[in-house]
Amino acid sequence: MGSIRTRLLFTLIFVQLVGGFIAGWAALHSAEEEFDRLLDRELQQTASAMARRGSLSPSQVTLVGSNPEHQVRLQIYDSASNRLFLSDKTEPFPILEKEGFSTLNLAGSDWRVYTMPSGTEIIEAGQPVRVRTSLAAMSSLRILQPFLFAVPISAILIWLIVGQGLAPLDRTARSVAQRSPSSLTPLPTEGLPEELRSLVEELNRLLKRLSVSLDAQKRFAADAAHELRTPLTAIKLQAQLARKADSDEKRMKYFLRLDEGIARATHLIEQLLTIARLDPDSVQHPQSSVRVDEMLCAIASEMQPIARQKNITVSSSSPSLTVLGMPDALHLMVTNLTDNAIKYTPENGRIELSASSDAHGVLIRVSDNGPGIPEKDRSRVFERFYRALGTHTSGTGLGLAIVRRIVDIHHGSIRVLDGLDGRGTTMEIRLPRPDTPADDKFLLQSRGDSHNSNTN
Repeated sequence: MGSIRTRLLFTLIFVQLVGGFIAGWAALHSAEEEFDRLLDRELQQTASAMARRGSLSPSQVTLVGSNPEHQVRLQIYDSASNRLFLSDKTEPFPILEKEGFSTLNLAGSDWRVYTMPSGTEIIEAGQPVRVRTSLAAMSSLRILQPFLFAVPISAILIWLIVGQGLAPLDRTARSVAQRSPSSLTPLPTEGLPEELRSLVEELNRLLKRLSVSLDAQKRFAADAAHELRTPLTAIKLQAQLARKADSDEKRMKYFLRLDEGIARATHLIEQLLTIARLDPDSVQHPQSSVRVDEMLCAIASEMQPIARQKNITVSSSSPSLTVLGMPDALHLMVTNLTDNAIKYTPENGRIELSASSDAHGVLIRVSDNGPGIPEKDRSRVFERFYRALGTHTSGTGLGLAIVRRIVDIHHGSIRVLDGLDGRGTTMEIRLPRPDTPADDKFLLQSRGDSHNSNTN
């Protein structure tokens, strides 16, 4: 694209030259019209003066006030004596009988001629057209001379003004160049012009999002390393014990524990990969229409075999409702909540998946009649790797963190209500309808600060 300063300089000078050309053309055209009127009047006055000379011969008359530079030429034809008088020894004009101005071509040159009949005489006063053009050009040049001298001066002034105007951009560029790669602090906006300030403010917002994303990635890496250390250590220990076992029975016991450890580590890694794919905030997720009633029915059928091991009933009920979102993510969200409820619901319990709608959006509920969550733990259950004290069910502590992330991506909110039969837990998720305005989606996301759930 080249330099902005250079482009502005040449563009402004070009515009100035074009403007000067148009002004010069207009000045020349105006001067030609003015000189045409002036010199036509001179020709007419010269012819009239000759008509009033009386009985004097043309050679006896001296024209006073005629400018030699105007090259006025006089011709008188006397029809009574058939004599022709010429003021100089050149080719004569054609004899015209009609009074007035005309333009003639004589010896390859255009002439402006005024014809005036007077008695038996025909008086013609003429002038070369080139004289008029030359006078108009000289007059226009005098007008344009200051402009021509001003072009280089204005070019220098434009260069200085453009440079001064672009100085904040240069300062901002130097400020960015001098920053360390790890610095995500906002760029200063004081003293910047409005156009540049808006760009810097957008950059600052981008830096803020990058800072949040990097913090999340650092926290995720630290948490993942911490959480993976325990199952991997357990796997290594079980492998060592199996190798040292002195009987097949003990070796089989350690191998079973080794399989369980590998399964837990595999599940943890899958959960970590899932939550990593849902970060950072800047990712644009493709969305489509999702039938909530069909999704809940499918999840109830999928989870029934797992729930049957504890003789737990999983059912779903929902009118025909549609939300806009990522089908796989929404399916994972409800599946995690249902799996979480199965883990914490005692045998012979029941779980209900339901949905409804109101003026603000679509409500999806996963309810159980399990033990519920202590009040003191409800504000932290959506944190990664957090599990409430006294929990005797195995898990990674990532299931509800994934649920919360999916809810945030869909501009929704989540809260905890009472469960079935006056106990247990109901996880209620509110998602905006497809036609909900963006401002309402933001309000939905801001709601439901009191989160309450079983942990995974």
